[in-house]
Amino acid sequence: MYKVCCYPPALSNRVIQLAMRMPANDNVPRQAVIVADSFNSRFKPITLEKPRCLLPLANKPMIDYTLQHLINNGFHDLIILSRSYGSLIDKHIAESRYMERNELVTIRNKKLSPENCNSFGDAMRELSDEGTIRGPFILVTGDMVSNMDMRAAMESHQANKEKDKDAIMTCIFKKVMPGHPTRGLEDDVVVCLNPDTNRLLRFCNANSKRFDYDLDLFNSHDVMDFRYDLMNTYIMICEAHVPARFSDHFDIQDMDSFIKGIIVDEEMCNESIYIHILEHSYAARVSNLRTYASVSHDIINRWTYPVVPDNNSPPDDQYIYRRRGVYLPNSVRPYKAVIHQNTIVGSETTIDRNTHIVDCVIGRKCEIGANVRITNSYIWDEVTIKNDCVIDSAVLCSGATVKQDTTVSAGCILSYDTVVGPSTVLKPGTRVTVAGPRHMRNDSECSNDSEDTRCSDPDNISETDVLGSDHWGVIYQSDEDSDGSSGDEDEQRAEFNRKWYVRHPDCCEFDEISDSSDSTPVPSEPEQDSEIGFYGEVCDSFKAGYAIQKDIDNVLIEVNASKHAYNISVADQLMHSTRALLELCPEVKEFPKYVQYFGPMFMKLAKDRDSQMVILDEIETWALERCRVQDAQRILHILYNDDVLEESNILEWYEGADDDVKSSVAKFIVWLKEAEEESSESD
Repeated sequence: MYKVCCYPPALSNRVIQLAMRMPANDNVPRQAVIVADSFNSRFKPITLEKPRCLLPLANKPMIDYTLQHLINNGFHDLIILSRSYGSLIDKHIAESRYMERNELVTIRNKKLSPENCNSFGDAMRELSDEGTIRGPFILVTGDMVSNMDMRAAMESHQANKEKDKDAIMTCIFKKVMPGHPTRGLEDDVVVCLNPDTNRLLRFCNANSKRFDYDLDLFNSHDVMDFRYDLMNTYIMICEAHVPARFSDHFDIQDMDSFIKGIIVDEEMCNESIYIHILEHSYAARVSNLRTYASVSHDIINRWTYPVVPDNNSPPDDQYIYRRRGVYLPNSVRPYKAVIHQNTIVGSETTIDRNTHIVDCVIGRKCEIGANVRITNSYIWDEVTIKNDCVIDSAVLCSGATVKQDTTVSAGCILSYDTVVGPSTVLKPGTRVTVAGPRHMRNDSECSNDSEDTRCSDPDNISETDVLGSDHWGVIYQSDEDSDGSSGDEDEQRAEFNRKWYVRHPDCCEFDEISDSSDSTPVPSEPEQDSEIGFYGEVCDSFKAGYAIQKDIDNVLIEVNASKHAYNISVADQLMHSTRALLELCPEVKEFPKYVQYFGPMFMKLAKDRDSQMVILDEIETWALERCRVQDAQRILHILYNDDVLEESNILEWYEGADDDVKSSVAKFIVWLKEAEEESSESD
């Protein structure tokens, strides 16, 4: 048992405030039950060695998002139900950097019997037998991410209970349109409810070919809403006797069956279930690889605010949020790489020159070589990727190694400590693990803690052909996989795209994760919309001002007005203005005329060292992205001659610049240093 509260320390004050505001009666939920096991195999082979709730999501274990959400909402008695890997969960809670001692919050990890507990229903029955539930409680899964304030939902549940004494549960649904990647395909549902009371009347899986509704349902209700725009978040406010209902019905194995039984079965129909609909707050489960990708992008794009990387990290692993959805470690900047958009880079990670990364999560202490391309992928801690590799829409677990000149194709999973390559192309959907044969059963994704057998057969000829001459690990195949190699690579890729919502890379090299068959666009992130709008107005102001040679002070007034209208920071204003100037100039030989006009404005905007470093960084990024590295020296020389950039700042920037850019501007740097020495001698 642990008494803890989530980092940051300010959250403990939030817990105290919520606890003091809660009425002192048994009707207000104070307990929360977290089901840590998923009882399925959707994350195999990764979960052969670690439970899903401890897998990293945006460089943070999934269960930490759940714990933080519950503690922030004032729940002080948290019970974790874990069938397997209980010791790993205990260790994580005890050692987590997100935890600190606090008398208000208690976390208990109840280890369930692996022999007797094979489903969600079995877990509820063991919870009932334990007798630890004292009153209404919150039931959630260990893979849930949310920023919602639970008070409205709890008040709704209490109001329903006062009106209907048979109300047993309130399920929280999030309004999400069909086709959105956050909606798991297996959890896609159609709900029928009473629009006046939000009482749940029917609950059907949308993947069914037909829906059957009895005539009595229509006879007993004048008005009903059938809704296909709701997603079950599996956050449930339950009465104390809900676990006992599972004990009364041993055939119920999952929550969906329980809900259907309550609202349909005659034996259980004397009780009712209501729903609470979220309109604006965020709540979602990581139920499969597809939703793992979607929720990761939601966190990066700040839909989960304030649960975002730069506001949700321990002191020794802080992030800085930069434009285009890029999060860089506070201590280190990967100067040599090109980070395009929607990417997190963990602390102590090194990235070599001419490496391009887009729509990715990179963990801590990774080593990424030169000339690497990583797209739509999830690289966990301490991963090594050698030179000239391509990683496309894949998961590389902690300790994995990709040797030189290796392509990891869409849908590949390299589990813990595996090695592939060199000079190998992995087929789409290849899954590699070092876990032993004991794991190859298909009963659930969890296993016993006590066993630790592993196997690998580097001399296996067929696997050497597939995984490379220096590989370590075996190809994992579940019962769902075909015995042969039926279907070509396009079919395998299409199946992966369907599950992960990834567009075919041939269509767009740097696309976000989304469904190629879905015509409904995913909403863009508000802050990115603001930056795009601001950049567009700056370009328009620059173009119009230069065309008629408008007074530069008036152009600056227009830019500042746009800055305030779009709520843009000073640093981002300077970044976008620099990019607009570079894009406006058609050829570098024309650049002196543009600097002669815009130079006075930039001198006003960039008076200090930090501002000038922003300009230099943007010039470097632009040169690499536009393949105009050869123009960097001429641009720097012109800006230096027109007093926009100071010598000391250029020399400081040069030390951390990309190798290709450094080579391009080397002569100019030598000239600067010689001029500085001559100036010192003359003084």
